[in-house]
Amino acid sequence: MPPTKRKHSESIDSDDGFSEVSLDDGHSEDEVDISSALTGKRPRITPRVVPQEDDEDDEDLQEFIRESIAKRDVKEGTELLKKTKGKKIAKGEVGGGSFQSMGLYPWLLRSLTLQGFRIPTPIQRLAIPALLANPPRDLVGMARTGSGKSLAYMVPLIQRLGGRHSVAFGARALILLPARELALQILKVGKELARGWHAGEGDHAGDKEADDGKKGQGLRWGLVVGGESLDEQFEMISNNPDVIIATPGRLLHLIVEMNLDLKSVQYVVFDEADRLFEMGFQTALTEILHRLPPTRQTLLFSATLPKSLVEFAKAGLQNPKLVRLDAETKISSDLRMAFFSVKQNEKDACLLVLLRDVIGVPLGSPAPEGEEGNADDRKGKGKAKNKYSEHILAPHQTLIFAATKHHVEYLTNLLATAGYSVSHIYGSLDQAARTQQMDQFRRGRTNILVVTDVAARGIDIPILENVVNYDFPHGSRVFVHRVGRTARAGRQGWAWSFVTAAELPYLLDLQLFLGRPIKNEVSGSSDQSYTDSLILGPFDRDKVDEEVEYIKKLYEENHNLSSLRDVMRKGHNMYERSKGKASPASYQKTKAMLKDGRWGYAGTESTAHPVFLRRNPDAAAKLAEEAKRRALLKVVDSFRPAETILEIGARGNSETAQLMKQRRKALSKAAQRASLASTSAAAMVVDEDAHAQDDSDGEAPEMADEDDIAAVFDTSSKRDKGGKYRDSEFYMSHYQKDADTEKGYSLHDGATFAEQAKKVAFELTGDEAAAQERQRREMKWDKKKKKFVRGTGEGADNVKMVKTESGTKLPATYRSGRFDEWKAKSHVSIPRVGEAEADGPRRGGSSGPGGRKYRHKQVVAPKPLDKLRGDYEKKVKKYKEKEAGGDGGAAGSSRAAGKKGVRFGGKPLGKVKNELKTVDQIRKARKIAEQRKAKNARPSRRKGKR
Repeated sequence: MPPTKRKHSESIDSDDGFSEVSLDDGHSEDEVDISSALTGKRPRITPRVVPQEDDEDDEDLQEFIRESIAKRDVKEGTELLKKTKGKKIAKGEVGGGSFQSMGLYPWLLRSLTLQGFRIPTPIQRLAIPALLANPPRDLVGMARTGSGKSLAYMVPLIQRLGGRHSVAFGARALILLPARELALQILKVGKELARGWHAGEGDHAGDKEADDGKKGQGLRWGLVVGGESLDEQFEMISNNPDVIIATPGRLLHLIVEMNLDLKSVQYVVFDEADRLFEMGFQTALTEILHRLPPTRQTLLFSATLPKSLVEFAKAGLQNPKLVRLDAETKISSDLRMAFFSVKQNEKDACLLVLLRDVIGVPLGSPAPEGEEGNADDRKGKGKAKNKYSEHILAPHQTLIFAATKHHVEYLTNLLATAGYSVSHIYGSLDQAARTQQMDQFRRGRTNILVVTDVAARGIDIPILENVVNYDFPHGSRVFVHRVGRTARAGRQGWAWSFVTAAELPYLLDLQLFLGRPIKNEVSGSSDQSYTDSLILGPFDRDKVDEEVEYIKKLYEENHNLSSLRDVMRKGHNMYERSKGKASPASYQKTKAMLKDGRWGYAGTESTAHPVFLRRNPDAAAKLAEEAKRRALLKVVDSFRPAETILEIGARGNSETAQLMKQRRKALSKAAQRASLASTSAAAMVVDEDAHAQDDSDGEAPEMADEDDIAAVFDTSSKRDKGGKYRDSEFYMSHYQKDADTEKGYSLHDGATFAEQAKKVAFELTGDEAAAQERQRREMKWDKKKKKFVRGTGEGADNVKMVKTESGTKLPATYRSGRFDEWKAKSHVSIPRVGEAEADGPRRGGSSGPGGRKYRHKQVVAPKPLDKLRGDYEKKVKKYKEKEAGGDGGAAGSSRAAGKKGVRFGGKPLGKVKNELKTVDQIRKARKIAEQRKAKNARPSRRKGKR
């Protein structure tokens, strides 16, 4: 804090017993305030107007203090690194561009070092200093998946909040994410980073010398996601968390239910911002943003962000800094990709071939489920556990992305029937089940995780090496996020994708987005071709046929598979109707590729995908055998019979035979003319070359460079397929240079037709307030509701609607009163934002502020008996007997309870039905069940159809 602008002189007791008072303020040297001098009171001083120079001096002083603190942190951070690691400090850990040079708190630097974060990634080098600069500035950050974006905003967050809990009520930071699993992961990262705080001394949380009085002063974290109990989240908010990590839907529900004030939020992060600002979260995000203060610092992070920030105007960015890395590479250079051309009804068979022959996933569970859990339980409480023990090294672990939850259920049952250990996650699954399934996969108890796009973003599984796109994504952004689950932090990874004929246009859009060619062959024995190109090819036909027969046997073993398959097909048809469209140019090119036999969609010219010959010692022999097979099939395809169907059995000069002879003669003449034209053109080229050689006088000609050759002779660049002349030197296209890349990054890429069509209409009158009001009140016919609705039809009076977890739509301002019930039951009063929080921890649901518990001791006399009731005499008699009995009656009742066959407040034990069955009862029940079964299996006596 800067010093006060004006220092008051302190009163000093003199020897006379009087206090001396400064006479400079408000009086000259001749004028003295006698009353204040005698009484020893300070004179009342009128405030002076501080000149502007003092403000500038204060700002300079604050800047000097900040620089001094930063230099001190850098120096202490260097000493701490030397203490932590000894003399083994690697290059890049100290000096420019390192965490140590960013002026982080020493305890935060120590926490980063102990967790293995030693050298910052490029996005962290650019983002962290910019976010820690003063004054705070908004930032938009883009970098490829696995580049450390979460740490890029989490480190400045903890640094800005000082690592300490604020006693003033109100959250100071808000992190919004699109998925629950990602929110849990970010919560874990934040807690690990903030764990090392201890009075600014850099002590680790595991140190036992911590003072008890300083416990509980660290940052408090709050998780607000769907699927959890609302009462628990009410209690969490009442405990005053500093950082709230939330998904938009449940946070909006909590804000409306509690009437929560977010004016204290200083730091807002939109992680996976492109997904958050899509249509699905539009209503919830708009309502949340209206409640945030305008002075907040706003951060947007994602692996796929467009260059234009118009689509994020709602976020309220003010002069943001754009950090956009990896816009050219887009995906990791360590990622290898393979694309398979498959038929829709053979996808499940191809998946089994891929898992068994290419990835090599073993059958069965890697370890019994109980062993590892018991081992963890024996270790005791969480501090003794190894924090990296949850990741088991399993290079064959595979993540399979499917289109809908029906696909996930079918594939899970199919793979489990085939003998694989499988976990599954989709959006409508219960939150406890989702957490359990993800935990099993992380710990290596299952080898395969089948998911929808709910797990496509942000989920970090370090050991994952294989990602399978069972259904090809209909947007380039979705593909980037899916394959980004592997090849993270410098590790190698594979992405396997199935592409049907209907999904081929989306592959061509992806080719334009990535800027890599599509090939069906691999040059060389290395895997570099799988990184630089999109290798497309079919599966081995023999293996696919074997797996198709095997799946038929699985249907006989598990009768649920056939019904699940039918449900999946219906769901897939609905998915096809709802997904977005590819570009028109991709559809046009798809027609030519489907006719070409090289890609495996038609004909017999295509060979099996090169990945099947990878690291195979018999690859040469298999290639030779495949070449022979192709040659044989080519001969069979080129076979043309001497007679047509019209000439079979026709003898002599019949009319049909004469007709076919004339037709053959005409076709042969046309073929002869085409061959002559091609040979004459080639001969003319040869004659011109020979003539030019004869005319040369023997001097060495001047060699033209590549640019001249391309400008003069390369007519393909000047004349496109439509026959239009385009000179590259003067032609200016109406498309921007990187239009394909920006289309892939756009939020509307892969959107449905209805969402894309909303952007087509442009009305100038919509800018006026009166026109907007008129448009809102305008009635339109809704085909689904079969009636006229106002505006877009959201609610009866155009009320904004939000979708709950059960799928029902409710107004965004709907309050159910659950918070009021919880507050009355818990006896809790929540302070306003900025007020001091209540002292003392809350210990339970029945405790009030300060940890006090309430016990009701009031005794109320019973109501008098009604004389008009029919049982009045009986009740009076009973009441008198009870009073006459007194203590003896109570003793008698206790003695009666001690007798055999009697229990308190219920039936005698002899009359209570025993739940344990005897052998005879079990046999009798089985016999009755068999009789009922035999009776139900009899044919019906009714005639006709049943």
